[in-house]
Amino acid sequence: KRIRCPLCGSLNTKRDGKQNGHQKIKCKDCKKKPIINGKEKKNAELLKAHLNRNSFRILQRETGLDKATICSSTNETAKSLIHSNDLTALLKPQNYCGVVLIDGKYFSVKGHKRGCVVIPFIDYLTHDIPVHIFAYSENMVDIREGFERLKAIGYPLRLVVCDESMGEIAAVAKEVFPDVIIQICLTHYMKNIEREFKVKNAKRRIKSLKKKLKNIGESILISSHKYDIEKARNLTNEIADLEFEYGYLIEVHDVFQRIFWSVSAEKELDEAEYDLNLAISKMDLKTYRYAERIQKRYLDYYEKREQILTFLKFPEFDIPKTTNLIEGFNSTTLEVRLSSIRGFENEENAENYINALILKRRFQKFTDCKKKFKKLNGKSPLQIANPLNDFGYDFNSNGWINFCLNLKS
Repeated sequence: KRIRCPLCGSLNTKRDGKQNGHQKIKCKDCKKKPIINGKEKKNAELLKAHLNRNSFRILQRETGLDKATICSSTNETAKSLIHSNDLTALLKPQNYCGVVLIDGKYFSVKGHKRGCVVIPFIDYLTHDIPVHIFAYSENMVDIREGFERLKAIGYPLRLVVCDESMGEIAAVAKEVFPDVIIQICLTHYMKNIEREFKVKNAKRRIKSLKKKLKNIGESILISSHKYDIEKARNLTNEIADLEFEYGYLIEVHDVFQRIFWSVSAEKELDEAEYDLNLAISKMDLKTYRYAERIQKRYLDYYEKREQILTFLKFPEFDIPKTTNLIEGFNSTTLEVRLSSIRGFENEENAENYINALILKRRFQKFTDCKKKFKKLNGKSPLQIANPLNDFGYDFNSNGWINFCLNLKS
């Protein structure tokens, strides 16, 4: 049975004696003679299985080892992996597009009330993560470090897409990359509007009442159908009350939705903003119950208008309006895996494990990309990023853990 080369992942090898009791092999692809350490190989397999969503309990049942031993083994192996940021610097990927999506993900760490946060910087077109930051909060000092790391590896940053709640990212980004453009994530911005206006339930209730009214039909025209007439009167009064209370909120909410998701040209934007200003002008700001909410969001929109409408100003960049790509990574890769762990004993274990998860993501082939990203299927993010130096690694193999262990050593 051929032994896989831990350096490049090739199976084109042959045994080459032993050294200190460990098997040596000769790789015909990378021309090197690595030593196969049985314990390291076993630890690498345990980490790989755990990262693939096998819990410590499942691994205990499959291997016969106790959970403490498995936990210690995975922590030890994760600690020995090269840092993902250093891997980027070594491999020198050449295919980055210059559009970065940024969003943080918090997780539980013992001794930290809010936990810690990982902030990945994801390249839009390759889906690779050239840089990530481990921090105690989404603060500008650590985010600045992320931008400085991007500059150090020669990343061609042109545009940043981020959540408005992450702070003054624009100012920090421009300190490091003076010509960078900022696009606020419109999904987050719209969710903030919905959270403030609270019109979803009102819209749903009005829609339901109108449907009931429609079902009564022409029955109300028959004078003897007093029950239907009374029911229609009550429904109409309730609809009128809801529209009186929430009408302006719903109107402004719908105009914002139109601006974010339907507008594709300056003329359409002018028409939408005219309707927004018209809705505000019809409102009595002194007496309307929710005037303060609307006024606050209206002023905030015009304050951040340039960063909200970047996608319209630079159509040639094919700018993403949302951070959905990074949200998917945070929810499917990080949250699903971390939810079963429930927390880390210390910052070191947390940082090492998060680094291992990100490395796995960078080497893992895509299988379900859709629409314009369908062409990425069958390749890993790092492979798509086209590294200048691959150190003989075979991206069709699954030997990324050994590869990352050997790069660090």
